[in-house]
Amino acid sequence: MADENKKDLFEDNTNVDEEDVDIITLRNIEKDKDEDFYHLATYDLNDNWYIALLPVKPEKGEEDDVYIFRVEEQKGENFIMPIEDEAELDAAFEEFQKFMDENADEEDK
Repeated sequence: MADENKKDLFEDNTNVDEEDVDIITLRNIEKDKDEDFYHLATYDLNDNWYIALLPVKPEKGEEDDVYIFRVEEQKGENFIMPIEDEAELDAAFEEFQKFMDENADEEDK
């Protein structure tokens, strides 16, 4: 996973309740191993779908990193693809922050 696909957001991911969040397993080809992620959100922006993930077992120094990917449909199946365009990644991350803020406001009610 490329560094440009992650952004800092949370102070501490140990406060994520596993019962409330789906866990997704992705294959890390670079490390040749499966990695588990908390599924934080799936949302659309400009006719594209995005997914925000948080590592279940982050590497040292990456405890606060959120990964944002574009969801693409190919031959009737959904694939999680890295975002290579910095402007698209920034827009997707801003939308994720808005999404999280809106959901936090609803929980406060």
